[in-house]
Amino acid sequence: MIPRRAVLSGLGAAGLLPLFGSAAFGATQTRLYLNAYGDKGAFGLAGFDADGQIRYRLPLPGRGHSFAKREDGRIAVAFSRRPGDYALVFDPVAGTALHLIPAAEDRNFCGHGAFTTDGRLMYATEAIGSSGDGVLGIYDAADGWKRVGEIRTHGLDPHEVRLMPDGQTLVVANGGILMRSDMPRLKLNIPEMDPSLVYLNARDGSLVRQVRPDAELRQLSTRHIAIDRRGRVAVAMQYEGPETDPVPLVAVHDAPGGSGRLDYLPMPEEQRAAMRQYCGSAAMDGSGRYLAVSSPRGNRVLVWDMERLALVQVGEARDVCGIAAQPDAGFLVSNGLGRMYRLGEDGHMGAVSEAGRLQWDNHMVSAG
Repeated sequence: MIPRRAVLSGLGAAGLLPLFGSAAFGATQTRLYLNAYGDKGAFGLAGFDADGQIRYRLPLPGRGHSFAKREDGRIAVAFSRRPGDYALVFDPVAGTALHLIPAAEDRNFCGHGAFTTDGRLMYATEAIGSSGDGVLGIYDAADGWKRVGEIRTHGLDPHEVRLMPDGQTLVVANGGILMRSDMPRLKLNIPEMDPSLVYLNARDGSLVRQVRPDAELRQLSTRHIAIDRRGRVAVAMQYEGPETDPVPLVAVHDAPGGSGRLDYLPMPEEQRAAMRQYCGSAAMDGSGRYLAVSSPRGNRVLVWDMERLALVQVGEARDVCGIAAQPDAGFLVSNGLGRMYRLGEDGHMGAVSEAGRLQWDNHMVSAG
């Protein structure tokens, strides 16, 4: 367990203040992006603009993964990589640490979270360390980030959670992999995996719907989700079976009222095989029409038109994973080699910033 005071004092002592003050940043009306990073054995998060210019760096007590941000843009939470023992609340404009949330007893953070529409509560994907069962930890932002309860995710290995457009339903990707804290990151149930997409009532935690891949695809771990402008849920998956199995990797579901099946998005076999059974991140563009899914193993980002359910772009670059929508069109992309790219409508992956010493981690989000 990480002592809260020790970490917060350490963050302040590091002197990593924003390169530009928050007032100056607000005046420029520049969109801000967030990404966790590694730096020669140390870890942190960075806020940067669409040109890849870093506005601030903030150290983290361990490797980070992804973020939850409040709708007003004034509060964000950085989650540790699973099995995680901390979540850091910070000001994403000023780049200052505000509060450290330690993992509850026998609970591990799983890397993602989501706020309620009013910003009062935050839900974090967590796993029970002794059993591997999934829960959403509930944290009250108005009461010192106190953990006020939890709700079951009805599966193992919950990864990403998002709030649906109705503001009342949470959607969770249960990866279906059994892992315990006494054997961290060891996958214990690959032959009997049970992944699922789950919809939960945010008010009382009741199960609204649970959707699973077909039985023969039980080794498709549901990992990352994005929601299009029609309220459909796109699911990016990772296959834990043989690399030679020709399995689909990206699906869509018509939310709680849809069918009981996942519909798999079309993908040429050449591209599917090149992804090496692994999707790293998923994001919608600003219009909510185009879905981007990255594959760091496959060194590419694929883009689908969700209106036509057709693959329309493929951008290629080494070890790409983080994706976020640009304010006009296309996507900003980061990779583990310290580079950032702009994926345009023509599929060209143009370099925004060259390799630096920072190794960008899995997920990028827009804080603006």
